Amino acid sequence: MENIQKKAAEIASFFLNNLSRFDKIYIVSHKDTDGITACALLYLTLTRFKKVETKIISQIYLKTLDELKNEVGDNLVVFSDLGSSFCREISEKFRYYIILDHHPVKNCKENILNPHLFGYNGAYDLSGAGAAYFFCKNLYPEIKKYSYLAIVGAIGDKQNDPFQNLNLEIIKEGKGVFEKYGKNIFIENIEDDLRDGEYFSSLVNACGTLNKADLGLQVCIQNKEAIKKAKKIFKKYDEELNTALKHFLENKDKIIEENKKRSVYFIVSDMKRSLTGPLSTLLIKVFNDKPVIVISKRNNLKISARGTKKLVSQGLHLGEALKMAVDRKGEGGGHDIASGAVYNGEIEEFMEKVDFEIKKQFKKRFLIEGEIIINYEDEETAASTAEAVNVDNEKPLKATLIESYNNKNEFITLIKSENMGTFKNVIDDMLVCIKSSEIMKE
Repeated sequence: MENIQKKAAEIASFFLNNLSRFDKIYIVSHKDTDGITACALLYLTLTRFKKVETKIISQIYLKTLDELKNEVGDNLVVFSDLGSSFCREISEKFRYYIILDHHPVKNCKENILNPHLFGYNGAYDLSGAGAAYFFCKNLYPEIKKYSYLAIVGAIGDKQNDPFQNLNLEIIKEGKGVFEKYGKNIFIENIEDDLRDGEYFSSLVNACGTLNKADLGLQVCIQNKEAIKKAKKIFKKYDEELNTALKHFLENKDKIIEENKKRSVYFIVSDMKRSLTGPLSTLLIKVFNDKPVIVISKRNNLKISARGTKKLVSQGLHLGEALKMAVDRKGEGGGHDIASGAVYNGEIEEFMEKVDFEIKKQFKKRFLIEGEIIINYEDEETAASTAEAVNVDNEKPLKATLIESYNNKNEFITLIKSENMGTFKNVIDDMLVCIKSSEIMKE
């Protein structure tokens, strides 16, 4: 943790050393809970030094940077919860910039605070709001009383199952801020309803999703009128979300059947574009054996993808898959476990591309593959052998995939492994299991 804290202090020094060289500070942040809470922390801190203007956006495009450059001139731009994938372009276009982010990063060294650069995983260990908090506390020590915003941001990005590493350090540091924590947090000395971290996160996220990010920003800084308005908005938003969720759950069997040959559950409709993110987060809890990709067909394709830690451990990286799939027909990327994209092409074309990319990711994990095929005299024997062997292998080795089934009177076991030693041992064990099953059948 010391290295990332040291880097945060260095970037704060850069800010102070160049303070006299610009007249205004622009904060450019993402419009989800994490981005809005990051923006709030920065706003509370940086307004103590200069005039500040906030811009909360859905994502960065090259066109976005060009337009921003024309507006900003030589003033400072602070990017929060975004910017890591555009490091080179940002460094070329802006004279004074800071990036406080947690998304996968490449070709970035100067003026960036990102957990990936210090051996942490930005999908689990620190949010964009957490990066903003580390930076801000070097400039405004009293910001520690708002440390809950960093953790609400982490909850917004599903980093609370459980809180770990840098997020846990922020919680432990916030004595007198957090009443208690587990999977959720409860915050002291703020508006009653917002003491529940998950509700706070949902309220802010609804504001961002419905293009009322400025209202979400006011909620973060405890504006009572803003909180009242946000609660009304959230109620309507929650009703729309639950209606959409109910529809997909009622069609669960159809969704499974349509996607049985794919590596992904594609869930497609003319839903509001604002619902793809929250729906994908809810639906991965139901369709959890494969990644879930929710697509809105309104205008161009709006895409949100979610996975699980288990799928990530098997090779899944949704950010890379979506980035490869959209290619030059849109923008896509994000974390291994959660990502998003916009696609300006045909839906079947996109689905085919992303399905290919994810299948390729899962295959990469296993270096050695083999099959055991045995022909029996009848289908019943083949089926009972497959059933018996599957029971014996309910908990296979982490580095091995074992799948047994029958095709009429043919018994088939597929074995994939990450190393030859394990592969040989599994083959031997499987043959013993098969022979035992045959003896019991006799």
